[in-house]
Amino acid sequence: MEEVLKLADSKPRIICDVDGCLVPGRGSAWDFSGLSQLAKDIGTEEFGFTLCSGRPATFLEALARQLMINQYCICENGALLFHPLSKKGIIHPAVPKEFLQERARIQGVLEKLIAGTDVVIELGKDIMFSVNSSDKTMLEDLCTTIKEELRNAPVVVVNSSRSIEVLPHGVNKAAGLRFWAEIEQVDFSQILSIGDADNDLEILQAASTAAAPSNCTEMVRKTVDYVSNQPMIQGVLDICSQASSLIAR
Repeated sequence: MEEVLKLADSKPRIICDVDGCLVPGRGSAWDFSGLSQLAKDIGTEEFGFTLCSGRPATFLEALARQLMINQYCICENGALLFHPLSKKGIIHPAVPKEFLQERARIQGVLEKLIAGTDVVIELGKDIMFSVNSSDKTMLEDLCTTIKEELRNAPVVVVNSSRSIEVLPHGVNKAAGLRFWAEIEQVDFSQILSIGDADNDLEILQAASTAAAPSNCTEMVRKTVDYVSNQPMIQGVLDICSQASSLIAR
């Protein structure tokens, strides 16, 4: 029995970013044939596969069900784990109690700052906040203002270039990955992370092996162990097909 368990635990565990890896930006069609092929590959159980994103649990649940994922997903930049089958959510233990107590006040500050503009607070997030605008040029100045207004709050404010992320102290994708590995009882040496953007660098650097689709940023390209010659989900399929050999390098 111990031999079988050890063998099962030795298979690659793939942690994949969502935007830019599995789905394109707003206004572009999803590659459902690619997603269906990935679901078939996951179904072979030759590797474990889960998601890591700043997206809320509800978004990841929909994608996880398409892909037949049966492990916890890392949501909200590591602040929350969510299981798509049991629907159980686990808040990262590093999230300060002070943040949870002040969350309503923090939201109130953000709502006051964006009143009368086209800026929105993205719906569906239970822990962190994402502040977004169709005009990305205004994010830099708005980020500076939010940092000033929340300077005494237990938060980290980051301009990801796609949105402004307001996160509790002590939480990021790398911390989320470590918590996920603890909950799922996964050996870190078997983890391969996939990402395309600079805000994925934390999880790419934290895993033992990292890879990226061809549409990745230059910084990601310099960081990972392997860059596929295919973009987006076709690149993810390529990486998954080589997971064991990539980890063994």
